[in-house]
Amino acid sequence: MTKRVHAVTNGVMALFLASGGLVLTASGTAHADITGTATLTPTSGATTDKPAFTELTLSAGCPTGYQTGARVDVVLPSGALGTLLITNIGAPYGSGPVTIDFPSTAPTGSAYIPVSTVVTSQHLADGTYPLSVECGITSPTTDQALRTYTNLNLEVAGASWTVKEVAPPTETTLALTESPKGHGVVDQDITLTAAVTPADAAGTVTFTQTGTALVLGSAAVSNGSASATMTPVANPTLRGITAVFVPDDATKYAQSTATDTYPIVASPAITVLDDTGNNLQDTPTLKGGQKLAITAEGFQPNTADATAGEDVDIALDGTAATPASASATVDGTVDNLAYTVPSDIADGTHRLSLTGKTSGVEIDFPFITGSSTSADDGGTSGDSSGSTAGDSGDSSGTTAGDSGDSSGATAGDSGDSSGATAGAVDDSSAGSTGTADSGSGSSGVLAATGAAGVLPLGGLGLVLIAVGGYAVYRVRRDGRMLTFGSTPRD
Repeated sequence: MTKRVHAVTNGVMALFLASGGLVLTASGTAHADITGTATLTPTSGATTDKPAFTELTLSAGCPTGYQTGARVDVVLPSGALGTLLITNIGAPYGSGPVTIDFPSTAPTGSAYIPVSTVVTSQHLADGTYPLSVECGITSPTTDQALRTYTNLNLEVAGASWTVKEVAPPTETTLALTESPKGHGVVDQDITLTAAVTPADAAGTVTFTQTGTALVLGSAAVSNGSASATMTPVANPTLRGITAVFVPDDATKYAQSTATDTYPIVASPAITVLDDTGNNLQDTPTLKGGQKLAITAEGFQPNTADATAGEDVDIALDGTAATPASASATVDGTVDNLAYTVPSDIADGTHRLSLTGKTSGVEIDFPFITGSSTSADDGGTSGDSSGSTAGDSGDSSGTTAGDSGDSSGATAGDSGDSSGATAGAVDDSSAGSTGTADSGSGSSGVLAATGAAGVLPLGGLGLVLIAVGGYAVYRVRRDGRMLTFGSTPRD
């Protein structure tokens, strides 16, 4: 077993030394879940010392799976790691306390790098930098919290260094979200947001495409949040996104990482062809049994090595259709789906819906069946007829009323001023409104008043004449009549 472990670590060391002796790697989540401490001896020295340390003690040893060696790294301001020491002396290491002694010359399978090499290559200024003591030979990319001690800081001052034990940095967490929520659309902006906890942890979040060095955006953390706009994507895809928080003060806060897979779909669109190849648009009228070919794009795509995109549910008016589902292509398209309108479909307006099971993207195709259009025409015809009938009746009544007005006016003219006044008063009442049944109107009220009013007025005139004659008779009889000139009595 020991020989196999040494064979593996020796191979790693050969690659390490061939690269020039300085290893710079990206760091993952940096926080100490190991219950224990790392101790380096000596605790100070010159930056040119090689090895910088003569002894390493791990109070809790190393967890299963990471017992083939150990390494000591400087956590750089960028978040990368600058390696100071890699060793497999005495490996494998158990889960109990482990002490490793370093001879002055690195044995096969080990490597010593002076502090000055890291300081010079990375242009480090004097200051304090966290040390990361890790179980395992390779740079931690998985389970780092289970294999890393973070209780030491390295202070650099000119040509000297000092190691000090400190409380581990506060753990941080990231929550990665994207906007639009759920999925993006090609050729449109996508906003990436990382929520950092605790909110007062100052630092920077960098968004990259998962598994690559492609930077999608970067932003400083403000009030626990950092956002960046990703360059629009030209083609549908599943984009792996990784967010890494690098604290401004690595001795106070630890790094953290979050990942997500975000679908970017084509702009939703649907094309429906009938069995003759005609493109059906604008809510067409279809018949039961009619055959259609449907192509819809805008569903969730898949990775390049996959054979299909997401599954898509198909429903007619909210009920599973036939077929009830389909599979989108790798680029998120339901291509040339055969669909037949049910032969027993009811007359009216309908909606065929295609909904992505994963993305929730819904694309609808509305259409009409039966005599919905004819029914609308019948309703219009009925309204027109009723209106026309009513208008005819109104017209007739108005005409009749006008005739009455004319008669009343004539009657008023024939009589005295009282008759004219009566005609004028009665003029306010026009002829009665005609009905749709006959279309005729009753005679005007004024016409009746003009004709019947002649007799009462004439009778009144006769009474006045009679009274006047009787008054003259009495005056003459009584001799009170005014006379001019001589009279028979004289």
